[in-house]
Amino acid sequence: MRIKLFLFSLLFCFALALPAHAAEMTARQTAEAGADRILALLNDPAFKTPEGKPAIRKKIEDEVLNLFDFEEFSTRTVGPTWRQFTPEQKAQFKDAFTELLRNTYIDTLDEYNGQQIRFTGEISGGNGKRVEIQMEFLADQKAYPVAFRMLEKNNRWVVYDVLIEGISMIKNYRDQFRDILAKNSPQELIDRVKAKAEEQKNKPKEAK
Repeated sequence: MRIKLFLFSLLFCFALALPAHAAEMTARQTAEAGADRILALLNDPAFKTPEGKPAIRKKIEDEVLNLFDFEEFSTRTVGPTWRQFTPEQKAQFKDAFTELLRNTYIDTLDEYNGQQIRFTGEISGGNGKRVEIQMEFLADQKAYPVAFRMLEKNNRWVVYDVLIEGISMIKNYRDQFRDILAKNSPQELIDRVKAKAEEQKNKPKEAK
């Protein structure tokens, strides 16, 4: 489970590092560029020092806040119930979910120790507007199958799901949120996500 959490963290941040202007790039080129950018940050010697780590971490967090389409991610994670959210609740949920993802995954990247990603193929669908970029994560002398699910939106490719050994990040959260929404209001879900984000933020670093 720990290696899967780390894998989700690494691929999640790869997705967040996609170029902001990629109209002329293919989905695979876009994914590879994002991976290269994050690997360069993680391999920066400064990331291994107490003095340099905060600055590198800030660069990674900037990628999270500036380049990932959290509205798309939020919409797909909540599912059909998203239509029941008011515009204000949609904005609140997106902000809370963004904070939860950041607090859950960023610190796990401290475990990075030279692991690599190898791109292995792609599957196209939706008249070429959706692509699954397939990869292998090389760690502990093993190859773990991973993938980005990407779609073309506003003339650039964005990641809307990350899979580790067939496990979908969106589905994982959607199952949890569906159970909450079955008995509670959208506002209750928002409040719970906010509370979980704060809990993750305040956990001792070694417990994350």
